[in-house]
Amino acid sequence: MSLNRRHLLTGIGALGVTACTARPGATTGKKVHLRMSWWGGSSAHKATLSALKLFMDRHPHIEVTGEYTGFIGHLERLTTQIAGRTAPDLMQINWFWQVLFSRDGTGFYDLNRLSHIIDLTQFEPRTLSMGVRNGHLDALSLSNAARLFYYNRTTWDRAGLAIPATWDDLLGAGPKLMQKLGQRYYAIDATFQDFIALGRSYIVQETGKPLVDDVNKRLNCTPDQITEMAWLYGELTKNHGLPSAQYRASFGNVAQQEMRPWINGEFAGCYLWNSAIDKYTDTLAPGEKLELAPYPMRPGATDAGLLYRPSMMFAINKDTQYPEETALLLNFLMNDPAGVRAMGLVRGIPDSKIGRATLAADGAIDGLKADSEVEMAKLPITLTESPWFEHPRVRDGFQDILEMQGYGVLSEQQAGQRMYDDINAILERVIR
Repeated sequence: MSLNRRHLLTGIGALGVTACTARPGATTGKKVHLRMSWWGGSSAHKATLSALKLFMDRHPHIEVTGEYTGFIGHLERLTTQIAGRTAPDLMQINWFWQVLFSRDGTGFYDLNRLSHIIDLTQFEPRTLSMGVRNGHLDALSLSNAARLFYYNRTTWDRAGLAIPATWDDLLGAGPKLMQKLGQRYYAIDATFQDFIALGRSYIVQETGKPLVDDVNKRLNCTPDQITEMAWLYGELTKNHGLPSAQYRASFGNVAQQEMRPWINGEFAGCYLWNSAIDKYTDTLAPGEKLELAPYPMRPGATDAGLLYRPSMMFAINKDTQYPEETALLLNFLMNDPAGVRAMGLVRGIPDSKIGRATLAADGAIDGLKADSEVEMAKLPITLTESPWFEHPRVRDGFQDILEMQGYGVLSEQQAGQRMYDDINAILERVIR
């Protein structure tokens, strides 16, 4: 079945209304039809459809239509639906989409108004705050994610080298690895988008501030500080810390985890979202093993500079005809053990306390996912980055400049100045 095809789930029989649905203000005895949209891979689709079936078994008067796609094109589809007032009742959204659809906080249904149904006490204050705009709780985070360093332990053991634990270790690792194993080996692999997040962490550790100041609509650093991002990219690519743009391009337009050098351990590490690590371990050749590394910290840094934010969120359509029924569905998926077990870890480790506790008791949180949680708990994570950092124009602005540097069109100094000038101009245009 096509992943872009709408999948209709129907209730199973007229089993009567349970005590859970017979609450004040609920629609009882009357058939209610809800729509829910999300993106993901086949595992996410299968898990979510199973959860919706369980929900409808429990609430026979509520029918849910699942509308699901891959990530590519999902934002454009949702933008069209919201503009045409045909959006689903319950929507999976990206964190920064809040600034696109709800700049003043009124673009989605305020979930505070549904706290008699959605158990908001299951979420930490910082997690809740990531969905708040102008006092309105626009969305709830399913899971938090951060980019961490993972290394191929097999490759480093083969070279007789320790896995990098500091920035200096990383900067010096490429030549050592190349000397031991040959020209095809690199300390880490990173797309331009991966490196932008890595470079951001490096700068934020120095400044102790979010990279984007959305009040003044500017980068929160000096020209010299943002130039360090260009310098870091140049040093890593010159010294086999990470493959050059030209070398990566030689493998064609394939997914990072499906590149031959990653599969066989020639790309000896990565800087990835902890929520996505499974798909990278799954493609490794037999005998290759991935390991989480300590997160590097600059001397005197008070914050790790992690881009620690919701991996994805659920929001309710502000125009829904059935806010309470939609809230019932949302609470089931996030806070009910049956819904949590059905959803599993396909969207990461749940932010809901009861969701996390349920899967932990089942023994589902283990391996690199558990290691990542332990590592993040050790790190100073006090800053919250502006969602405008992930705006497509900001993201593309950084990438365009780094590509020009990577292909030799700009020097490090020129790339740094262009980042400062161009990204500030973009922020001035997009933040309103």
